[in-house]
Amino acid sequence: MPLNHTTQSCQLTDEHFIAIGKLVVEWTNIESLLRSMLARLLLTPDSCARSYTDRMSAAKVQEAIDEALDLHRGRYCFDIIPKRTIEEIAKINGRITRLRSIRNKFAHFCWCRWDDEHIFGQTFSGGLPHTKKHERSFVKLKVSEINSLSKEFYEIVEKLTEITCKLLEIDEKELFERLARRVRKERPTREVVYINLMNQKLTNATGRRN
Repeated sequence: MPLNHTTQSCQLTDEHFIAIGKLVVEWTNIESLLRSMLARLLLTPDSCARSYTDRMSAAKVQEAIDEALDLHRGRYCFDIIPKRTIEEIAKINGRITRLRSIRNKFAHFCWCRWDDEHIFGQTFSGGLPHTKKHERSFVKLKVSEINSLSKEFYEIVEKLTEITCKLLEIDEKELFERLARRVRKERPTREVVYINLMNQKLTNATGRRN
């Protein structure tokens, strides 16, 4: 049975839920901004990038961002994105990685009230006592600690927003219009192909009659 359903005293308080909710909401903002940042680093319209980033975990998105940064350093030599911005992205990406473990606890641990000032969570891991697996399977947190984490997550969201706005946004409509013009220029439309084919047939038929 889930921990907070066992007894009345184990049920999380409204203050507990509010603290956890704030943290979860800000982490969702972080994940969304990371996906937008990756799209811009790869010079891809956001809607197109979402077709594959939506299926990636936050950890995989962060790995892809690191690879994109290497691309801009080594291949493009900061010609598209300034070195300072690349360094800012690398720094905040590392900061998010360090915080991801605490977010994962809120996503995967079972939580209950310890007292009004604390909550307790665990995974019911099969790890033996005194092993690292066992030690990582439970945690006790103060409400004030969760609120501090929420504030840190909020600051990261603000910083991610600031950095993402510096990156070139590829306008989907403008990109596709440019591609369409190029295709029309290099490759005739179906109607043009059909007309040319009919003209060729008429020319061949006239030649045979003559």
